[in-house]
Amino acid sequence: MRFHLSRKAERELDEIFVYWAMRAGLEVADKLIDSIEERFALLGDYPFVGRKRDDIAPGVYSFLAGKYLIYYRKKRGIIHILHIFHGAQNQASTFRQTGP
Repeated sequence: MRFHLSRKAERELDEIFVYWAMRAGLEVADKLIDSIEERFALLGDYPFVGRKRDDIAPGVYSFLAGKYLIYYRKKRGIIHILHIFHGAQNQASTFRQTGP
């Protein structure tokens, strides 16, 4: 199954990369982004492996990627990656502020 990143998710990945590149170096940031992106492929193969998050929004799932949560929705044979948030953030509040 294919996956598609929303513009917000792309921006969030960029922000994660910049944050870690500035604090720990490019190699660490690259490895972290690679590990998150590997999860996208896993979600493509097993779309319902994540936790159903109807408390956040209808039809949304979350899946852990290290200290980050990937929010996604399966629609018409495509996994739509909506957001990638750090686990320490207030998930429901952040999701509402940024929208699906």
